[in-house]
Amino acid sequence: MDAPFIDAEARVRSLDPEGRLLSAELLAGGVSSHIRKLVFQTARGIEAVVERHPKVMPGKPPPAERAALEAALLARLPELGIPAPRLRRFEAPETLVLDFLEGVTDPPPGAPGSLIGPMARLLTALHRPGPEDGLPAMRTFTDPLPDLKAWRPDLFPADAPARPDCPPFDCPPFAGPPRLLHGDFWTGNLLWREGRLTGLLHWEDACLGDPMAELAAARCDLHRLYGVAAADALADAYAALAPVDRARLAWWDLYMPTAQLTFMDGWGLAPEELAHVRAAMTERRDQALAALGRG
Repeated sequence: MDAPFIDAEARVRSLDPEGRLLSAELLAGGVSSHIRKLVFQTARGIEAVVERHPKVMPGKPPPAERAALEAALLARLPELGIPAPRLRRFEAPETLVLDFLEGVTDPPPGAPGSLIGPMARLLTALHRPGPEDGLPAMRTFTDPLPDLKAWRPDLFPADAPARPDCPPFDCPPFAGPPRLLHGDFWTGNLLWREGRLTGLLHWEDACLGDPMAELAAARCDLHRLYGVAAADALADAYAALAPVDRARLAWWDLYMPTAQLTFMDGWGLAPEELAHVRAAMTERRDQALAALGRG
């Protein structure tokens, strides 16, 4: 499908009637969105914005719903001290225009060690706000069981006999209250500049929920890149800054790779990358099952 962008010069004029387009560039790596960068000259100097249009994605809400949520949230995040792009314009149903943030998504030198501390600090800062902080209405994400039962009904047979040597396979309840979750916290959405973590991109999947879900998602990504030791180091670094519910984390550690294995065929990954991600998430899922006594 062709990217749904208006003429680049028209977009610049919509932001500044006296603006003069210098360059327009489609950005690669937009799995869930079409993305374009525009650089233009104004009386204030040279400026750059990113225009985004969410795509239809398996397992996600419709593009217009995701775009509206992201716009409302980005308008609030600066007051909460969360490093996110500034919203320039939202044109319903699904056009977002954001300030372009300088930096790279490539991990800094010395990874994974150089990643762990900054990621843990950003996660704990992100998880402080909640509904009481004027956030827009969002879905709540606190229970891994409904999706897991749909994806892996074999793990929850209705006729399984109760046995004293086999403890109930059930997740402890969420104690709440729900916190802000980015919803897609992985290294591809982290922005680095001069070795510092300076931005968190792509907020379309944000929700209110269990911080252990997002910690588990970040652990999945580190496992994919660097192995289980890096994933465990992140949990330890997070625990030094905020509470970690290890019992619930174990369930989210099962949920996250299972979700990826369920939907990754629709991500548009190259065959080699898809095979790598599938192998890593299969390993992580199996390790999680073993930790929960079902290996």
